[in-house]
Amino acid sequence: MFSIGLVIHDFVFGGSERIAIRLANHWAQQGFSVVLFAGSERGEMRGLLDPQVRLVRAPSAISRTHFSMWQVAEKAAAYFRQHPVAACFVPGNYHWPVAYKLGCLPLEVRPVILTQISSPIYKPGRNAWAQKFFNIRMRFLLRNTDRLVALDRTTAAQADALFRRSVAEAIPLPALPASLPAPKAVESGNYAILAAGRLTHAKGFDLLLKAFASVARVYPAASLTVCGAGPDHQALLDQARSEGLQDQVTLTGYVADIGPYLDKARLFVLSSRREGYGAVILEALATGRQVITTACTPAADDFASHPEAVRVVPVEDADALAQAMITALAQPAPDAQGLADLVQPFSITCGGQMYLSLMSSLLCRRGAVKAVS
Repeated sequence: MFSIGLVIHDFVFGGSERIAIRLANHWAQQGFSVVLFAGSERGEMRGLLDPQVRLVRAPSAISRTHFSMWQVAEKAAAYFRQHPVAACFVPGNYHWPVAYKLGCLPLEVRPVILTQISSPIYKPGRNAWAQKFFNIRMRFLLRNTDRLVALDRTTAAQADALFRRSVAEAIPLPALPASLPAPKAVESGNYAILAAGRLTHAKGFDLLLKAFASVARVYPAASLTVCGAGPDHQALLDQARSEGLQDQVTLTGYVADIGPYLDKARLFVLSSRREGYGAVILEALATGRQVITTACTPAADDFASHPEAVRVVPVEDADALAQAMITALAQPAPDAQGLADLVQPFSITCGGQMYLSLMSSLLCRRGAVKAVS
């Protein structure tokens, strides 16, 4: 048993933060001493943290700004210098400054650092100069990380090539609870479509509403529910009204658990322009719901051999998104249990244990461990 630290900016809904909280809870429930350092308690997910996890807040709450993650990283490093832990987990690209600051600590108090790569290294549409800058930034920020954790083998191989040595492990995203109820079958005549995420431009809900307008013309009984909060809430309401969809589109605001909404849905749609691994795809499949996604996430590649489970369309293509939904609704729903079986490796039990094993291995070899420079 050893002590584990994690760092997040705050508890505002986000995929990386949600996974960090889930891992912290799981490790604490296994008997490990777990400390979660947060720049602020602000956010919808504060209530998800298990009381067994020790929460440490920055001395003064840090609000999100362009450079605020560096402030959180500095405060977190100062805390862990005074209160050392054996290992520390950095949950994703947004939090990479934490890995840099922790890596600058004196060796006698520096924890073993595991840093997650939560988004693709090579994003479609990124120009050559932007990619060069990203590569330099990644090598600089993560040069003292003991091990990088990718969510798929392709990203792990890309990281190894970027650092010119073996620096990364592929661990499936631990996005699902240890146990889940049996998925409910989809009833015939169900045309309910679900989407979820923060209401921002990056999530492409404007494209989804445009596509859904075409679906509604073919299936007047179809409905669209979007779970999530964000700055685009009013703009999306206005768009739905302008499309004449106000009676078929519902924006729920933030919900802690989309499970009950998935149970009632026929389809789940991810319309993002850019995305990390897309944990919500795993949640949808775990409840036996077919997924349509844009090619915005590495998760789409992981299920390429199962088109009955996950259909992929180009990013920014509302027409293709609409046609995929129309085609799916015209066919019988896939077997719900079969879809759920596909995502068993993504449980917190599996992924959480793989993280612990990696930390333990690094701690045992600590005298010989070198940074990933």
